[in-house]
Amino acid sequence: MKINVLVKNFGLFVLSVFLLGTGFPSTIIAEDLPDMKKRRPSVLPALNSSSPAKERTDPIFVSADQMIQLQNKNLVKATGHVLVRYGKRTIRSREIIVNTATGQGEAHGGVIMTAEDGTVLRAERAQFNLKTKKGRWFDVKGKIAGIYYVSGKEVRKISEGHFQTKDVSLTTCTGDLPDWTIETSEADLIIEDRALFKGGIFKIKNIPILYIPLGYFPMVTKRKSGFLIPRLGVSSLDGVTVGNRYFWAINPQWDATLGVEYIEKRGARGALEIRYATSKTTWGQFYGTILDDNLTGNTFWKIDATHHQNLPLGFKLNAKIDGTSEDSFNKTFANQTESRTRRSSDSYASFFKTWSNSTFDILARYQESEEATTDDSLGQLPTVTYKTQPIAIGGTSFIFNQETSYSHFLVDLDTDPVVDNFEGVQRADIHPQVSLPINLGNWMRFTPRAGVRGTYYSKGIRENMVTGTNTFHSGFSRELIDLNATLEGPKFNRVFLSGNPRTARFKHVIEPRIKYQYIPNMDRADRAKIILIDAIDDLNYTHQINYFLTQRLLKKGNDGTVVQIAQFEISQGYDIIETTRLANPMTPRRPLTNLRFDLDSRFTDYLMLNFDTEYNVYDGVLETVNFDVGVKPTDWMMLIVERRAVHRQSTSILGTVALGLPKGWNIKYSTRFDEFREEILEHNAQLTFNNSCVCWGFILDFIRRNNFDNDIRTTETKLLFSIQLRGLGDFDGTRGESFLHRTF
Repeated sequence: MKINVLVKNFGLFVLSVFLLGTGFPSTIIAEDLPDMKKRRPSVLPALNSSSPAKERTDPIFVSADQMIQLQNKNLVKATGHVLVRYGKRTIRSREIIVNTATGQGEAHGGVIMTAEDGTVLRAERAQFNLKTKKGRWFDVKGKIAGIYYVSGKEVRKISEGHFQTKDVSLTTCTGDLPDWTIETSEADLIIEDRALFKGGIFKIKNIPILYIPLGYFPMVTKRKSGFLIPRLGVSSLDGVTVGNRYFWAINPQWDATLGVEYIEKRGARGALEIRYATSKTTWGQFYGTILDDNLTGNTFWKIDATHHQNLPLGFKLNAKIDGTSEDSFNKTFANQTESRTRRSSDSYASFFKTWSNSTFDILARYQESEEATTDDSLGQLPTVTYKTQPIAIGGTSFIFNQETSYSHFLVDLDTDPVVDNFEGVQRADIHPQVSLPINLGNWMRFTPRAGVRGTYYSKGIRENMVTGTNTFHSGFSRELIDLNATLEGPKFNRVFLSGNPRTARFKHVIEPRIKYQYIPNMDRADRAKIILIDAIDDLNYTHQINYFLTQRLLKKGNDGTVVQIAQFEISQGYDIIETTRLANPMTPRRPLTNLRFDLDSRFTDYLMLNFDTEYNVYDGVLETVNFDVGVKPTDWMMLIVERRAVHRQSTSILGTVALGLPKGWNIKYSTRFDEFREEILEHNAQLTFNNSCVCWGFILDFIRRNNFDNDIRTTETKLLFSIQLRGLGDFDGTRGESFLHRTF
């Protein structure tokens, strides 16, 4: 039977078990207690001490089979299933002895301590001093801060979160035989700071691998300033790459990473990254790097920065700085294929607000070419746009929408990439439209729409076809009207039910649609002066009919949710203007546009199929053929193949296969093949491993691809290695790069 006893000053004793450290008292001898047993009431009220620890607010609850007290010697002995609970901390033991006057105490037999930070320690014996808050565990095994497992001869607690050990092993792996351990003769551990040790031996599966006379590693579960473990890479073009970075935890809202990389054949590359989140509605980051290249003699630099902020009155700001040196940093150094193949950089700042049926946006943007052979620089400084979404006019069935914009463009009129001839062009555009949806029964809808457009240009150019010279024009406008109408339907559908009422239901929908567009051939003289910048400038005489046949397959689950699992659309256009064009045997009339087929489907979570093609009905050839196919028959295997083909221009194939092997192994392989030139452009292979308790893992990437240094094509082979020891740090070789690998 358990007896719960209230003991004077026992709160000091309980607190000491959680504050063990140095300054150890002499051992209390059990014979100092009288040989007597006193039975107490079975319920112990909350213990609130009047001791120096009276500032404590949490009550202490004590439970034991038996408790003996000797008032004149201030000694207390609790035996048999002793349990002490203080706040979120507990201690269990078979026997506990404490001197309530000196604070000296000792626990024997199956001592188990748990604390709110995740610390759980088991020991055969523990000494403590309540007043100095120091003590020892002997023959100890457990974990500190919920992450670091310790096992060995002795652990001391100096203060809260500060431990010293003797002949103890450290690891973050579970199990009787951890995957890796560091055995130390002495170590000094400060949680959320660091571990210093000497006489260390790094072991894998208890096999000695490396002797470490003196060692250091961070012991943090939160952000903390300090050096990160170096990164390592090897490239056939760059040689060996070794770098290190310093992480600076500036304050709870800001942090930064400063790094230097030594690239064997190119020199030293510096980098700075800053991240901030000053509030829930304001955040961003900055990244910059620079390299004075020994190999090419060029200076490469890159800046990436983003900022997001919610402003007063419901306005928002999104901004991005995307800048690179003229010698493109991305083409030479980036690992992601998307970055390496992009055509231009794009920096912008957008100040906008959205209402229930309208939007207002001020956009400043600058795009600059990253290719040496093209010149497509363009600045919008700024563009101001106000849009009204379709809304009913009064209580009528008429629908109104409009878009009004003002833009100041900075345009390079010379297409030569080495020659800049920038001109500023201002444009004001207003485009209101009115439509009237008419329902023809429940299965057909007819929607005519009419709009007018007025566009003012501050500057234009007209080319003299005889001399080839350009004449500048200023202050002109273009006016036009646009008419279109859409007929949707008749719609047909059918629901398919299976014999099992528990399975999903399917619905097949057929939706024909015809769209008529007309822009009259007016204001031709002013249209010829326009400098073409975007789609607004490229509006021309149009008289065309487009027809579509769309089929959808919908799935309704047992929970009532409806999802579209497939859509197949056939479309084509008929150009009425082409039918009236003066034809000859060399240029016959071709009013029909390419016949387009487009399939998007996701029939199950394990199958993806997308396909589109355009068929030239006059030449009898497929102008484009594109498809994506992905299969994932099990959770451990995936295959995706993409093919992009343009008739007599280009054909490329991209494939990715991923295999999840037993015991934490995973393999991915991607390749990009230029079918048109019959050459493989890139290989990416990746091997990853994570052990079952995720206390360590590694990533090994092998890359072989075409590279461009100052537009000179070479073949590069690169090996990147990353290893992670949970709780200690990682060798960052890949830095989160995605390469070619795709997933569902």
